Amino acid sequence: MLPRFRFLFVVVLIALGVAWWWLPRLLYGPEVAVLRLEPHPLTQTIVTTGHVSSAEESRLGATLTARVQATPVAEGAAVAAGSVLLVLESDEAQAQLAQAQGNVREADATLAEAVRQFGRQQSLLAQGFISRAALDAEDKKVRLARARLTVAQGQLAASEARIAQLLIRAPAAGRLIAREVEVGDVVSAGKPVLSFAAAGKTEIRLDVDERYLASLKPGQRARVAADAYPDAPFDAHLSRIAPQVDLERGTLEAILQPVSLPPFLTHNMTVSAEIVVGERASALTIPAAAVSERAGKSWVWRVADGKAEQAAVVTGMVADGMAEVKSGLQAGDLVVLPGAPQLQAGEKVRAKEQG
Repeated sequence: MLPRFRFLFVVVLIALGVAWWWLPRLLYGPEVAVLRLEPHPLTQTIVTTGHVSSAEESRLGATLTARVQATPVAEGAAVAAGSVLLVLESDEAQAQLAQAQGNVREADATLAEAVRQFGRQQSLLAQGFISRAALDAEDKKVRLARARLTVAQGQLAASEARIAQLLIRAPAAGRLIAREVEVGDVVSAGKPVLSFAAAGKTEIRLDVDERYLASLKPGQRARVAADAYPDAPFDAHLSRIAPQVDLERGTLEAILQPVSLPPFLTHNMTVSAEIVVGERASALTIPAAAVSERAGKSWVWRVADGKAEQAAVVTGMVADGMAEVKSGLQAGDLVVLPGAPQLQAGEKVRAKEQG
């Protein structure tokens, strides 16, 4: 009898366990996790990457084809306006300059002699020793000498300009970012070989996915951190948005202006940025995954008076997986969280609040 008693005892325990598990469900419905709606701050951001850039960056080159003679400025060095960044060979140009200077001196001396002779002939004419025709001939010599001096001066100016073209100078105070040639290389006329950033405003250029275009507006604030200095973030604001989208990458360029420029920022430094595109001081929010779509409308499961019901909602911005509820729910409502068992409208449920 004892084994039979034990068997019946075990059966009774199992039956009681099943009843204990199923009875609340039969009487009060399944247990579902719910969130009690309360207003919270909500901030929507776009996170992307980019680089540091000068607001005035230019590419410099020579107007003459010549060989590089000297590179007096190192890459990354700060320079004053007019500083020589690159020196091209000028032996031929220097010879032409010396010849032009000699021609000017010769023409100037010839003019001085012609003027002296003309003055002498004027005195002789006044004394009646020469004719008017002889004086006119001397005057012609003066005008010819003056014309030759003008030509020689023009040739000198051209030679000096050519010498100047063999010196590539900084167009403004700034920094030499990159140099693509070294001493001995031949620079072709019109080909840029230097990258120069003028001193002044520094920008943060970001590549933003084009799907965020409608959310971006000038003036939005941002938080930026250089990859090399992640523990030193700084504030910035969106100053402008590129007018076109990159066809190959599907991105557009957004430019940030730092509020205060950190001293460690350097040209082309990689940065990460978080742009605030939406903000609510107080908003009812629910997990975006709790919202279902049907026939173009949004709805959620809500628990009211111990029963499940569907509530149509209108949602707004989404941030960190939470959706703003613009209408359809109010503070204190219990919204069923994702992962609940399949429910029927009007079905009894046991709500278990989650934090």
